[in-house]
Amino acid sequence: MERYDLSIANITGQLPEGASKEQGISLAIGFFDGVHLGHQEVVRQAVSLARQQGLVPAVMTFDPHPRVVLGHGSQYQTVLTPLADKLELLADLGVEAAYVIHFDHDFSEVTAEKFIKSFISPLGVKATTVGFDFSFGHRGEGNADTLRLYGNGEIHVQVISPVFLEGDKVSSTRIRDRLADGECHDASLLLGRPYVIKGTVVHGDARGRLLGFPTANLEPEQPYVIPRLGVYAIYVDVLDDEGFSEGRYTGVLNSGFRPTFDAPGGALKLEAHLFDFDGDLYGRQLALTLDTFLRAEKKFESIDQLVQQISSDSAQAKEIFSVRSED
Repeated sequence: MERYDLSIANITGQLPEGASKEQGISLAIGFFDGVHLGHQEVVRQAVSLARQQGLVPAVMTFDPHPRVVLGHGSQYQTVLTPLADKLELLADLGVEAAYVIHFDHDFSEVTAEKFIKSFISPLGVKATTVGFDFSFGHRGEGNADTLRLYGNGEIHVQVISPVFLEGDKVSSTRIRDRLADGECHDASLLLGRPYVIKGTVVHGDARGRLLGFPTANLEPEQPYVIPRLGVYAIYVDVLDDEGFSEGRYTGVLNSGFRPTFDAPGGALKLEAHLFDFDGDLYGRQLALTLDTFLRAEKKFESIDQLVQQISSDSAQAKEIFSVRSED
């Protein structure tokens, strides 16, 4: 899938190689943070329509989150799926082209009518697919009916109803809340896949190795939503230069501020201890899959107590993965 950057000053209207404007586009529109079950339904319907009508299946999304730019939500400084992850997931759903609009204050002033005439119509869009709560344009003045109105009958608009799981609507906010509670399994059900954090291994103080539990100190490369602080049973994929897994390991993750060693106000650290791994990971990219929350982070009165707790955490995680492998 190719990525195209559009801006209010530079509307390129590019299409995938071999496609033409005359062929037309079936376009799913949205921010799609998490690409969760609800988002997936929107995208799948756009792809299905493209297949039926011989159109190019595409997505238009925005970066960064509009609420960040408009100052309406500091929590959206972090995301469930950074742009690169989002594009990979969209490609897996059959999307062939992605139009990424840089959302800034200038773009926030674009009216709904201008958005359609300047950003949608020039691409040769024949069909759009949006979620039930979709809005666009200055102050959110536009909706699905507005798309139909200013599309002058030339753009088919389909609206996808919300997806419900266990009686409640699937949403990015619900997923964030589940992660804040350490409920990895619930978050995974809503996402339709496990929650993953990617980053690069950086040098730490090597204290874990001295304690007998060497850790990989992960520095996230993007502003991921960090779940509830504490200790998790995790899967760890060591990635190659193209982002593919070279090997998967189990382990434990401590996400927090290390109160036993560090003074209050320090930086958040993600420290992963990999079981059955012996090697150098510095500078390597890892993908951490959060499986099970084990306990909250706490301050220990002695190093011996900490070592005993880490041993207990590791044993608990190994038991979880042992049972999982037997299922």
